[in-house]
Amino acid sequence: MDGLPRQVMAEIQRLERTRSYLFPGAVVRAVLRWQEYAREPARRRWAYDSDADPHGECCGDPLYERERLAGVEQALSRRAARALRAVLAEADARWDR
Repeated sequence: MDGLPRQVMAEIQRLERTRSYLFPGAVVRAVLRWQEYAREPARRRWAYDSDADPHGECCGDPLYERERLAGVEQALSRRAARALRAVLAEADARWDR
């Protein structure tokens, strides 16, 4: 993933192997989905309702993916969490607008 040092990626990969709520590539997938969603102009119109979820089956719920990333941040070391937050900062800023 662009913007993350190899040591941080190694820590994330260890987490993905040892946590039951993750799988290999889960964090990268979540980051990419969150960034893509934050760039969409109609992002606020996206329904947080599983019956109305246009993305859930194929692409994942972007709001759930961001929640997952918050959990990953808590499980990482301070240094690694700070690096992950830096990668997420632009998408988070777009969401907060």
